[in-house]
Amino acid sequence: MIAAEICSHLDRSVFDPMILFMYDGPGMMPEILKARNIPAYNLNHTRIKRLLGPLFAAMSLVRLRMDILHVHHVPLWQRIWPAARIAKIPVVILTEHAKYSISRSTELQEGCRKAAKLVDCFTTVSEDLKNYFVKEIGIPEKSVTVIPNGVDTSRIAPGQRSEALLNLLSNKFEGKVLISVGRLAEAKDQITLLSAVELLKKQGRNIYLILVGDGEMRKPLETEIARKNLTDCIHLAGSRSDIPQLLPGADAFVLSSKREGFPMSILEAMATGLPVIATKVGGIPEVIQDGQNGILVPPQDPVSLANAVCRVLDDSEYAGNLGQEARLTIEKNYSLKTITDAYTELYLSLFKRSSQ
Repeated sequence: MIAAEICSHLDRSVFDPMILFMYDGPGMMPEILKARNIPAYNLNHTRIKRLLGPLFAAMSLVRLRMDILHVHHVPLWQRIWPAARIAKIPVVILTEHAKYSISRSTELQEGCRKAAKLVDCFTTVSEDLKNYFVKEIGIPEKSVTVIPNGVDTSRIAPGQRSEALLNLLSNKFEGKVLISVGRLAEAKDQITLLSAVELLKKQGRNIYLILVGDGEMRKPLETEIARKNLTDCIHLAGSRSDIPQLLPGADAFVLSSKREGFPMSILEAMATGLPVIATKVGGIPEVIQDGQNGILVPPQDPVSLANAVCRVLDDSEYAGNLGQEARLTIEKNYSLKTITDAYTELYLSLFKRSSQ
């Protein structure tokens, strides 16, 4: 999604962006791109195309007359790089967003080292990731550039409780609303969040948790919600396209991940002025300063998570200050304009260098 956001905000008098897919079933993305007038092209659309491999992809890249190829994630770079070489694309950039899969694969680790030598620029979305690639993978520090993710602050902003959120609440609920956005996956550790809600419920707290997202952990989470007798205070909302409308009406945003890269969900929640409670993992401490623009807690610690929620819900002035500082942080350092400007400068400088 970040690639679509960047393309949407590039100067069209300078760039003619398009999105390439290297996999089947791109989901809702083609419709999103169509609405934003961004062309999309699938390099992996048919079985014949897949069998032809790099040759077909190279022919497509040549036909598309590409000057700059910006690839997200090392596995996709490994697939497209042979075609990019055949097509003689002047500039190739690789951005990596996470390290977990790489940390478990020697093939991907070697791919990272190879990519760092071959691409024109290797970027990551956080200092945490850069440190991993430098210290654990052995990539020279000068070869890695950090450009974080960013949020469209004109589209994602503070607001009132929307009809969309009210429709997710049970029986005209009048208590405190918590919201968490993310794939229902082992790394996001929503199980710990359920345990924290269980503790809060035992304290007599009138709260309602909305979990936005879907994934392989949905069934286990449904089972755990029933086992803990939390069906009256937790709603699994599934994948949603109206997250900017859902966020502002909550009382706090909670993320219980045990592993992270640099999550967009936190940036979006902060942009709406919500007090954010998140685990101290991955790149999250780079954007959240504990007690200033959010609260950090240890991962896999439901007691600390529950205590942090209580602190926010019991002190509206404190929660308001956290939310205000969170919004200012995003406006200053993580607005989509700031990030797009950084990529624009990178694209133009690398293309100029390739032309010399």
